[in-house]
Amino acid sequence: MIQMILASALLALLFLPLQMSWWKMTDFRKWIPVRYILGFIYGLLLFYIGLLDQSLSAFIAAYLPIIGIGLILDNTLVFMFMKTFRKKQATSGAGVGLVILIGFIVFWLVQPLFLADVKFDIADGEEVTVEELNPVNEEHIPVVPRSYAEYRSDIMMGQLDNPAFYNLGHSRIQRVNDSLYWITPIEYDGIFRWYRSNHAPGYIMVSAENPREEPELVLTEMNYVPSAFFHENLERHVRSQHPDVVMLDTTFEIDGEGNPYYIVSYGHFTEFRRVAEVDGIITVDPASGETTQYAKEDAPEWVNRVYPPHIAQERNNWFGIYKQGLINRFFGREGLTEPTRWGETDAVTGVVNQDLQLSWFTDHMRLQSDGQEASRSMVGFTLFNARSGELSYFRDASGSLNGRTAMDLAERTFRRDDYIAGTPSLYNIYGQYTWVTPLMDRNNVLRQIMLISASDENVYGHGETKREAFGAYQLEIASKTDDQVVPGEYTDMVEITATVERVYQWDREDNVTVRILLEGEERIFTVNASSYPRAVFIEAGDEITISFMDTGEDVQPIEELDF
Repeated sequence: MIQMILASALLALLFLPLQMSWWKMTDFRKWIPVRYILGFIYGLLLFYIGLLDQSLSAFIAAYLPIIGIGLILDNTLVFMFMKTFRKKQATSGAGVGLVILIGFIVFWLVQPLFLADVKFDIADGEEVTVEELNPVNEEHIPVVPRSYAEYRSDIMMGQLDNPAFYNLGHSRIQRVNDSLYWITPIEYDGIFRWYRSNHAPGYIMVSAENPREEPELVLTEMNYVPSAFFHENLERHVRSQHPDVVMLDTTFEIDGEGNPYYIVSYGHFTEFRRVAEVDGIITVDPASGETTQYAKEDAPEWVNRVYPPHIAQERNNWFGIYKQGLINRFFGREGLTEPTRWGETDAVTGVVNQDLQLSWFTDHMRLQSDGQEASRSMVGFTLFNARSGELSYFRDASGSLNGRTAMDLAERTFRRDDYIAGTPSLYNIYGQYTWVTPLMDRNNVLRQIMLISASDENVYGHGETKREAFGAYQLEIASKTDDQVVPGEYTDMVEITATVERVYQWDREDNVTVRILLEGEERIFTVNASSYPRAVFIEAGDEITISFMDTGEDVQPIEELDF
């Protein structure tokens, strides 16, 4: 705080007249204190309200135009009211101010045109293949979209003593003790509720893997949060302790014991505030306000993201459009791509690898002109490691369905139900690039999970649960893939003959699912009556022969049935 006040007081001197004649006129001199106060207030607005970093590039960007404008106004006013002040002097002084102001504007507008190569090098994308995209355990593939997590979190708000005092913060996916959760902090609803509350009440956890797992409201005292005011505002608190860093992003995470922390990604600007470089994170204990600064390579293991999503989106754009420089960007356009147009949100989406480490995912389509209809296929996709900032480009997915097409296909499949597709994610499932697409009703309630092969829109499976969706998709792969591809390339086909121990029939709207327990088998086997109508007549004690693709899962869909 003291450094901010000193910087504002010192830089306020730049608001004083640089035209010496101003100081000689009694009528003008009385405005000098007013101008200094305005300059001091301007500094407070920049550094206290705007949280601007107190660095040399920030000072130049914020105050150089002030010097130019001041020279123009001072010389003009002195010329108008001081008869002995000559026109040549006024023109010279105002001209200097005009040169400073126009030079600054021209530099600000033209400089980006010379940064294409720099930006492409910073993106530093590395081309890789599907062999380096290891399959993720079905159990840990997230299928719960953010909108459904927010819906369930909103319901949990009713358990608070004064729910009208608070709002939900931004939900973010993260790893917590080898499982994935949407974590949503609870924030103040305005300055008056902040004033009347002792603290924010805590956060809400919603499983990102299992939509049927009950959400959990965790009550814990949080004083320093983004929605607080004055000294308790989180960013202002961090700025007071770290005045020189560039705060790039703020996120909420919990450690393995459930202790809450706000994570502020920080860094610095290069190329005169055009390119942001991430240097590390600052963790903030929301209860005590204690901050700890870490370089990015030293971030605690429980921290999921060091690089914020807007940095990933920015570098994806640079990687796609700045290949071979600026001229190729506008004229040759050789090999140029752009991230698929998702809409206003979810420019990149979080996905995990087999170790549940977070990456920012987006697929790329060919670069298109303004107004041109969006492409329906992708030329590749990228994974941007959220901790290291490494950008991997999977070009071997070229020609596959892009995410927008997967969403359209999912919505068409359930057109009668009027379901809305959430943001899809791409995973390596059963050796296939596969879109995992959640479908919700108009109230954001998750209704279906759909898996769509990125290489063939006719190969898909869906279900109300993750197991149903994966089982259906597994059977579709076995029955609809090219004749040259045998199911064993994805998983082993097993045939067994056994006695039925128990049978359960699940009667759905337009189909009956038969679930079977066999003697000597711990797994549950399922078959749809639409595929095998005689399955509804199976009874305990019958001997049946079944074939299924053995994935080791507890619930196995039957591909062939005979009894």
